[in-house]
Amino acid sequence: MNQATDHLPIVAAKEKGFFREEGLALSILVPTTPEESLDLVAHGKADFGVGEQTNLIKARAQGQPLISIGPLLAHTVVCLMYLKNGPIKSLEDLRGKRVGWPGLEIDLPILGTMLEAAGLTHADIVPVDVGFALTDALISGKADAVFGAFVNYEQVEAEMKGASVEFVSPTQYNVPDMYQLVVMTSDRMVKQKPEIVRKFMRAYARGLALVHEQADEALSLYNKANAMADPTLSARTFGATLPFFPR
Repeated sequence: MNQATDHLPIVAAKEKGFFREEGLALSILVPTTPEESLDLVAHGKADFGVGEQTNLIKARAQGQPLISIGPLLAHTVVCLMYLKNGPIKSLEDLRGKRVGWPGLEIDLPILGTMLEAAGLTHADIVPVDVGFALTDALISGKADAVFGAFVNYEQVEAEMKGASVEFVSPTQYNVPDMYQLVVMTSDRMVKQKPEIVRKFMRAYARGLALVHEQADEALSLYNKANAMADPTLSARTFGATLPFFPR
């Protein structure tokens, strides 16, 4: 697990014993890339996974036997982020500027739609692949703006590092709101083990309820389970993420 609290309802449900009470022995695997989660589920190396809805749609269109069984983050959290005291004041100011991004192909159509709404194209910006070090790229001056940041994480991270930032949601520029993260499984699991899928979702739903009804306990369970957790960062990102968890 990393420092983001996006997956907190699943972790809290595991620590609280909700999966065990359903007769499920849940092990959490940590993929190295967003696409790896889809590959693990598609090839039967994991029974369930979490992934971005856009990646899942693309994988499904390419013939991968994957299916979404519920939202994890029920609204768009990806954003364009820039410094308040920097050269960018609006999307229109991106012309000729360096835009950092994590190198994910799936981000390009979303950014392209935003640029088009502002009268720009990809040719009008200078893309810089900064990996997932989006906040550091922005603060260090490697990029004038970054796209692919999550408003519930990178914005908080930037502010904790002393930077004052603005963010622009794709929904402000002709991109429809969407599930950012979804819980997924394979067609095989749905067809051959539907009761396991139902048990998983019951435990997951209890994790979501715990997050909304006993947030402090859920956060404590997450921090206990995550050796990498910075309690201060976890608390702030959890507070920013809470409105995006489905009810």
